[in-house]
Amino acid sequence: MDCFFKYFIKVYQIGDDMIYLGHRDHDKQKIIFDYCKNNNISKLFILAPKKFYFDYDCEFVDWCEIIQYKTYYQLLKDIDNNTLIIINECLRKQNRYDLTYNCIRLFLNQTKHKIIFQYLPIIDGRADFMILFDFDTGSKWKKEQFNKSLFVNSKIVFNNVNIKLNRIDIKTSYKLEKEYVKKKWNLINNIGLKDPNVIPRNLYLLSGKEKIKHVDDSIYYIGRNNRFKMKNFQTYKDKEYGKNYIVFELCHNFIDFIDFLTLSAQVNIDVFVSDLRVDSWYLERYHEWIKEMQDVYAELQ
Repeated sequence: MDCFFKYFIKVYQIGDDMIYLGHRDHDKQKIIFDYCKNNNISKLFILAPKKFYFDYDCEFVDWCEIIQYKTYYQLLKDIDNNTLIIINECLRKQNRYDLTYNCIRLFLNQTKHKIIFQYLPIIDGRADFMILFDFDTGSKWKKEQFNKSLFVNSKIVFNNVNIKLNRIDIKTSYKLEKEYVKKKWNLINNIGLKDPNVIPRNLYLLSGKEKIKHVDDSIYYIGRNNRFKMKNFQTYKDKEYGKNYIVFELCHNFIDFIDFLTLSAQVNIDVFVSDLRVDSWYLERYHEWIKEMQDVYAELQ
């Protein structure tokens, strides 16, 4: 057992639909196989972003195609009460009433057989979990907020993914500190009607000039973009991760980091953190995010 995983299991009779959190592809394959074996399943559809397809003999439907007329109407026609629908890593947006989510709910309403797989229970905050809860409960409580008392109405099996971020401190030069201050005020003075997040996003990239000096060619790194042309570097937009990585810089949007965690299964992660204030701000932001996620797990027990 991975020392960074603590398992909390609620066991239900096979045949019940449920939410599975924190499971890897080989676990998903076994769960689907057992479900189909013990139920009269004639058709199987897996709805997922392409990067989260896995090896299974069924029809996959890409997240981006769900709202397309040709896909939407075909699925409504094909799904019946002997159809198993798998919702795999489809927590992509925080709007509970997003059009794609609405389409998914209509599909789910046409069959009693459904399984929801999601590696992490939230994108940003606990309200995100209610999207998965709606999928599992036919949206009976779609106007209710996150509330532990509601979860007796859902069947949840979860592995607590205990993410740990370890800071590797990087000292910056006086020259870079001056450049940082100059850029900060330039961004502030010219922000106008732009998204305020432009400021930390741009300032955070500056510390890369010092971080690159601490790169080891025998270690792999992950960051926002490979502007330093490193051979041992991947970006968060990649679809496969085969190594253990040091984080060169964190994502601004949590969803990109979630994709990395889901695909890599890495939980104990070293992070370069310079002494520029924006680096500490990003790390603290992620620590708060991890705490929020652990609080959600505690509420689901």
